[in-house]
Amino acid sequence: QGARVWLTLGSDALSRALQREGRPAVVAALIPRQSFERIVKAAPRATSTTVAVYLDQPLGRQVDLLRLALPDVRKVGALWGPESVARQSALQAALQTRNLQLVNGAVTAENQLFAALRPVLDDADALLAVADPEVYNGATVSNILLATYRARIPVMAFSPAYVNAGALLALYSTPRQIGIQAAGLVRQLQAGGGGLVSQYPADFSVVVNDHVARSLGYNLDEAALAARLQKLERRP
Repeated sequence: QGARVWLTLGSDALSRALQREGRPAVVAALIPRQSFERIVKAAPRATSTTVAVYLDQPLGRQVDLLRLALPDVRKVGALWGPESVARQSALQAALQTRNLQLVNGAVTAENQLFAALRPVLDDADALLAVADPEVYNGATVSNILLATYRARIPVMAFSPAYVNAGALLALYSTPRQIGIQAAGLVRQLQAGGGGLVSQYPADFSVVVNDHVARSLGYNLDEAALAARLQKLERRP
């Protein structure tokens, strides 16, 4: 009989688990890194046996896909809200190591969404969507995608739903891909494995909006892009 381990799905389930007395180890899944770190920091009973498989993708992987799909891009735009802005310096570093520039748009109480989007439309070659509920939500995403499409600025998103709505492509991990990885962490903890750390998804998928690609003059093969990105990550 191995050690007891809870697998939680989403932010609410993790919050509830960390409030329980005498809880076992926890593996969290289907939760963005920012949300996981915020919940763990605020929890009085979080321990080293609280780990996650993040929902979001590492920024370096996102930038690598952008370079593979859009090799002529030199300036990459990003819109930052209060939850995502902590990742701005990390994206800046990921772009700089690949000889790309960052064009920032900040969504604040004083600087509303389309004021933030203006420098991206004026100066960027592509928009990399970074998940933030204040920026990308059901009330805003259609207008963002329409504005970028009219400006002929391709958008790389973090969800296939956004590709259906008009983004050029998205990099994401399916619930099955994340679930397999999370189950592996559960088995390691049940076997008494120590020193485990939270991790980004190891497996991922790429999806392309063919209509948008044709309209913007791109010929993209999502399976080929995923294979090239996997090969790039396997290089020593």
